[in-house]
Formats: sequence, structure tokens, C-alpha cells
Amino acid sequence: MEQPNSQCRILQMTPDVILLIADNLPDHANVLLSQTCRDLRYILNKHTFPALAVRERMRFLVHLNRQDPNVWVCSTCKKTHRITDAELREDLRASSCPNYKVSQLPRSLFSVNYVQVQLALKYTRMGMSSSEISTHLERLMRRQNGFHMIRNNKFIWSSRPRIVDGRFFVKYRWTYILHNISSASSEMPKLILCHHQRLNRPAEGIVWGEEKKQLLRAMQGAFLNDETGVEYCRSCPFCQTDFAVRVYPAGMVVDAWKDFGPEDAPGNSTWVSHFSTKAQRSPSDFGKVRRLFEEV
Repeated sequence: MEQPNSQCRILQMTPDVILLIADNLPDHANVLLSQTCRDLRYILNKHTFPALAVRERMRFLVHLNRQDPNVWVCSTCKKTHRITDAELREDLRASSCPNYKVSQLPRSLFSVNYVQVQLALKYTRMGMSSSEISTHLERLMRRQNGFHMIRNNKFIWSSRPRIVDGRFFVKYRWTYILHNISSASSEMPKLILCHHQRLNRPAEGIVWGEEKKQLLRAMQGAFLNDETGVEYCRSCPFCQTDFAVRVYPAGMVVDAWKDFGPEDAPGNSTWVSHFSTKAQRSPSDFGKVRRLFEEV
């Protein structure tokens, strides 16, 4: 039988005060609180809570399984699943959820998906309590890189994940080594920094409105500057992405820093911003993602 802890501060409060606290908590937190002991369950069950909305249900599942390293929360079926090798190698075509629809960024951004974000943040918070968790985390946080050739031009890409203050960041770099810098507009592949900032070619932009031309403006400034290697920095007004463009005699380097958010349900505002059609960032916030990533 459960026995209330007489030293527990919240149990020393009157039921009315506890219910006032509950009124200021999100629904998923009230459900979790009601499961901590019999007394709280009795008090909170007398308080009428609405049925959990989809986002609150997802948050409830994420927090309920915070200490279970073998479970992930699925955004498709709104349930938990056991972790398999597919999730750790980020090949979700073989996911433990047969209905899983990959919530990820375009392949030009190396297929970051929310399962990777969720598990990496969980394992980091739990610490290296076992060699198995340590191995899982290393796989989720490994760097990616590659290159391909088009005619005499070489295009190199890389990504480096990092967790800062409980948030999942990635720095991307695209390096273009061009045989002839004057042919960049016709020979470079399309560049997609985020869901909002993209170009088919460096010299072309799609007429989307000024907010979606930040990448184009940075490239124009870099290519038109007579001094090589000058960094042109911009930020996406829609999502948590900062970027910089540098042009050299033999090519160009584009860096992007992205914040994918905290350990929360897939509906959290940071993750959703990467797919949003509404500008959400204020100018005072521009450059913050890069600064946080580069903190020692």
C-alpha cells in the first residue's frame, strides 16, 4: 500500500491550494502528477480535466517515458515503440512502427528526423549510465559528410550535431570547389538551407517575397564584393536557422546553424517552425542559434 510522504511539501498543502496549482499546469502535467501517489490521485481526480489533445497526449507520453532508454514516441500513431536498430541508424523505412511517416527535413539537409532528436536528447540527459546508451548516443550524434563531382567541380557537404542546454543543434557546411568561379550560376547544384531558404542556382531566386530571399541576398552580397572571404550573415525569419556565405577565388562556403528544439513532443514550436509558413522570428533573435552552437 502506498504511504504518503509526510516530508513532501506538496502533500502538506490543503487540497484547495493543490488544485490552484493544477489549474496553472498543462493538462499532460496534471495527468502525470496524479500518478505520483494515492493522495494526489484522489485530490486531482476530483478536478475535471479535459481529454488530452493530440499535442498534450504526445507530451504526456514523452514525459512518462523519460527514464526508459528503450522507448521512443511515435508522431504518426501517437504511441510508444521499442527502439530497434532502424531508429539508431536513422533508416526509418524499417522502423518498429509500420505506419511511421517520416517527419524530417529535405534530404539535402541530411534527413534529420524527430526520432533522432528525441533519442539523442534523452540519452544525453540520462548520462552515460551504460555502454549500450553510450553506443546509441554516439551513433545518433555522429558526423556526416560526403561529396560529388559535376564536370570539374567538387561539392563537399558535412553536418555536425551538438546538444547545448538540452537542445539539439546541427551545423551544416557546403563547400563548392569550382573550376571557374564565373560559371557558378550554371554549374552549382541547387541549395536548400531550410524549408524556406532555397535556390535552384546561386544566381537565381524564386519570387517568394523578401522574407524568403535571405539566402539570395547573402549570396548576392558575397559574389559582388571585390574582397574575397567576407562573411555575409543572415537568418531565416521563419525557423531557427542562421547562415553565412563566403566566396573565394576558387569557390564558395555556406554554413548553416539550426536549432531543432528541446526534448519535447514533435508538436513543439521550434520543431514545427522548420515546416511553418508563418514568419516567427524577430530581428533581435537573428544570430542566436549560431551563438548558442558556438558556446564553449
